[in-house]
Amino acid sequence: MIGGPTRIDGVSPNPQLSPEKSHGKSPEKKEEVLTKDQVTVSETAKEISRLTLEVSNIPDIRADKVEELKNAINSGTYEVRGSEIAGKIIKEALIDKLA
Repeated sequence: MIGGPTRIDGVSPNPQLSPEKSHGKSPEKKEEVLTKDQVTVSETAKEISRLTLEVSNIPDIRADKVEELKNAINSGTYEVRGSEIAGKIIKEALIDKLA
């Protein structure tokens, strides 16, 4: 509402937009429809989840191998074959280069 050239008052509510006053009726309440969320997991996803859990339970370090090597070193029976080590180094380098 404008009260003069320098005065502007707040906006008056539009009676047509007020639901309480439309035809003397109270607004109708809409029925709420309750739905359930549902997720379907494929067999492949279940298998991947199971395998992921199984792999996460495998230790990063094979304690049995470490113990075996430790005992061999301590007893002096551990043999290092230079050709075998060189072959593995070359193999790893080639794999890294191709990847």
